Amino acid sequence: MFGWFAPRLSIPTAEKVLAEKRMKRLAQLLGINRLLSAPVILPTSEFFPDPFHADEASAAALLDRLCGYMRVAPHSVRLEVRDDDDMTGAAGLYEPDRHQRTIVVTRSRLGSPVYLVPVLAHELGHEILLGGGLLTADDPDHEWLTDLVPTFLGLGILSANGTVYDASWTDGSFGMSMVGKQGYLTSRELGYALALFAFARDEWKPGWACHLRPDAAVPFRAGLRYLHKTGDTLFHPDTAPLPDRPLDPAELGERLRHGSPGFRLAALWDVANTDAPAPDLLDAVRGCVGDRDRDIAAGAVAALAAFGPVAAAAIPELIQAVWYGESEVRPAAARALGRMGADADTVVPALGKVLADRDSAVVRAAVEALAEFGPAAAPCLPELTATIAGAVVAGQFDRVSETILALRAVTADVRAAIRNHLPDPEHQRQARIALKELGLV
Repeated sequence: MFGWFAPRLSIPTAEKVLAEKRMKRLAQLLGINRLLSAPVILPTSEFFPDPFHADEASAAALLDRLCGYMRVAPHSVRLEVRDDDDMTGAAGLYEPDRHQRTIVVTRSRLGSPVYLVPVLAHELGHEILLGGGLLTADDPDHEWLTDLVPTFLGLGILSANGTVYDASWTDGSFGMSMVGKQGYLTSRELGYALALFAFARDEWKPGWACHLRPDAAVPFRAGLRYLHKTGDTLFHPDTAPLPDRPLDPAELGERLRHGSPGFRLAALWDVANTDAPAPDLLDAVRGCVGDRDRDIAAGAVAALAAFGPVAAAAIPELIQAVWYGESEVRPAAARALGRMGADADTVVPALGKVLADRDSAVVRAAVEALAEFGPAAAPCLPELTATIAGAVVAGQFDRVSETILALRAVTADVRAAIRNHLPDPEHQRQARIALKELGLV
């Protein structure tokens, strides 16, 4: 099933698993019948017959029509348009109120329904999930789930085609343009989510796919072909509505050795989120560290950290991963070494050498890991303070603050460490500024 001749996906494993888990969660929140019975809404005059004049009245008419498609009572929400400068970079906002909620959009989005409709649909997703009491705003995944609501309800083509905002205008005699990302999910992620939508409805070559933009159409077609050929998905209409239950160690072990990369990665995430994984799972997790799929390798090193000192035998593999792993794996391996907190005599010097790396993500992870070791990381004080100097030179002052906090965990006298190991006066000055901003002086 998953051999040489299996169809290939054009989406990384982590994005695939996240899309499947999120669609499954929406099935639990909204009911799978909402997806199975949803009409597919197309960007045509059949579905949007109202003339569009790029004004507030046209936007309000669009909102009313979308309310009908998404089964939201029109009287429960009102539309407000604000200048872009008043929106701090957001294209839309959902402002809850006891009696009537407000959907706010920027004035620039009134220029085209291609960009306006996805914003309105996303904010209506908030009304369905937050306004309906199905989620709370402090759910860490709520924005991404909200971005998927239109796809779940049949409006996925509109969302996938509006992920890139491209606008141009004139200001006096000058012409200007702006291109930027819109929404939380990419067209690739939404393309695969649409493949899950079609697969759940047993659609093989839906005619509506011709309306997709190419960057969404490619992952859609590859994803749907893969799903029908392999059935490899965590999201299936028969099981998606069922409540999730924790897998026992035997089931997790089976999934860690599963032929599907998605099943292996989902199991690794489960292990990583477990306070005390069963020791019997350690070998299966270690077996995933060298996986050719970089998402699985990164998931494996993060899962090893959950075992704590019990996984000390894997420290050489983690150090190798920090130095020679793929770009996604290296920071995860460094953080895992810190979380494990074992064998400081071996790990601390290895992390200290990493602080000179060119990859800023790896350096940040190594700084965090050294802070986990506390005073045992004192031999790395010269390397940590050198990291402050490098951050000042690069103008990355947030990294200066992060490293100061790590120094505080390692030594009781941060100012002495700065004074002794930062010879450059400007570097010392910036470090003192960070100390003051952090309230450490």
